Amino acid sequence: MKESLTLLIKLQTVDSELMELEEALGDLPTQVKHLSRDLETVHQVTGEKEARVQEVEKEKRSLRAKIDDTQVQLKRYKDQLLVVSTNRAYDALTTEIDGADKMIEDGEFHLLELDEEDQRLTDELKEDGLKAEAMGATLGTQQQQLKEALASTEQRSKALGKKREKLVTRIKPRFMSSYERIRAAREGRAVVNLSRGSCGACYNRVPVQRQMEIKAMDRIIICDGCGVILYWDSD
Repeated sequence: MKESLTLLIKLQTVDSELMELEEALGDLPTQVKHLSRDLETVHQVTGEKEARVQEVEKEKRSLRAKIDDTQVQLKRYKDQLLVVSTNRAYDALTTEIDGADKMIEDGEFHLLELDEEDQRLTDELKEDGLKAEAMGATLGTQQQQLKEALASTEQRSKALGKKREKLVTRIKPRFMSSYERIRAAREGRAVVNLSRGSCGACYNRVPVQRQMEIKAMDRIIICDGCGVILYWDSD
């Protein structure tokens, strides 16, 4: 049992150092991830707006052509109106003229709406472009910082990772399972030393008899207060 507890203590030391290396990076990895996602969203929205601009331009060309054709037809109707000889023909032409006038009026109004949408999208695309440029610059800086931070800790992380793998193979599965369960529940701290007769995690006072049992290291003892594995640190 003493060997198993010693291995768990060593494993906790390795895991604690790995946590310190991860904490040294701060929230930089999260910042890079979120900014990358936000920049991707901006690019996606920009693409959608650019596609809409093209649709608007196509719709405007089609509408202008239709208005031009209708204006030509309207002129013909008005010319014919001067030479008709029956009331029926006259009424038919005036109906066509009214319809053409209505189409031209509605078409020109819709052209104004499309022009406004086109201008709005153009202005937004300029703003989005500036925003994406600024975000890209910030992301580049953060990525470089993260790269440098990872480079400074990579060698140590690899060495600790290998050391952890060796320790895990020597620890019995049931002890390893308990260790991982406690560690997950206690923010990475599963094995904690006594500190002046108290648990080093929750500072709950440990009875003297229990302290002696912990010092003997002949069985694994759990803190009644927080559930971590306790051990005696002779140093």
